[in-house]
Amino acid sequence: MMFGLRRPRWQSFVIYAVLALYLAFVLLPILWVIQGSFKTTAQALKLPPALIFEPTFEAYRKVFLGGGLAKAFLNSFWIASLNVILALILGVPAAYALARWRSSVSEHLSFWILSIRMAPAFGIVVPMFILMREARLLDSPFAVTLVHLTINLPLAIWLLRGYFAELPEELEESARLDGASQLQVLWYIVIPMGLPMLMAVSALVFMLSWNEFLFAFVLTSSQAVTVPVVITAIAGTMRFDWPLMSALSSLSLVPAFILVAYLQRHIVRGLTMGAVR
Repeated sequence: MMFGLRRPRWQSFVIYAVLALYLAFVLLPILWVIQGSFKTTAQALKLPPALIFEPTFEAYRKVFLGGGLAKAFLNSFWIASLNVILALILGVPAAYALARWRSSVSEHLSFWILSIRMAPAFGIVVPMFILMREARLLDSPFAVTLVHLTINLPLAIWLLRGYFAELPEELEESARLDGASQLQVLWYIVIPMGLPMLMAVSALVFMLSWNEFLFAFVLTSSQAVTVPVVITAIAGTMRFDWPLMSALSSLSLVPAFILVAYLQRHIVRGLTMGAVR
């Protein structure tokens, strides 16, 4: 096999054409929703669609000045942020212990933890509702946070375990010889080396919690509703406010863009360095 040969032009053309089609398939719906947020209701529902129009910020004014809509964004932000914090606090020690405990028991235990994440949401939403009702936690951000943590923590442990297992143990052994405790080894050696994967897991947990709909819909009614629940509620009203839905959907994309922009290097490095063995 000869290396260094240039790819034929027709192959490059096909590759770029496929990538362009995929990019258009992904971006056009997003751009359509964004431009719909700057229309009036009449313009948004007009057929054929109005491609040239005078933009208006009325939908965004409703979002920021309407107390319930702004509160939904705050609820989603605090629930997702708390999920990230708890997933790291609980997941890092658990993942490290499973990574260094090399036995068949740890392998089975790791897969059992992952199987919790594989459980269908519709199969556990009723038991979760009953538990939160008995604990008098319904319609509270804490209830949604606990349920999201139940489904996000196993995934965080699984990803971190695979990453920690690939880290060299020589530095840990040297630190122990110098008198470092197991907690000091974890804090000063393992966590700094595992920072790329911690960033990747944090972004993944945040977005999974931010976008989750079913549990937030079942466990909340007014005080702790999240952005996906509010968007669905607007879609289910008698008056279809497309610009408002588009504005909410557009704003809900902002955290994803920010996370990808600032953590892209860490996410790619973390997910490509032994996340799944």
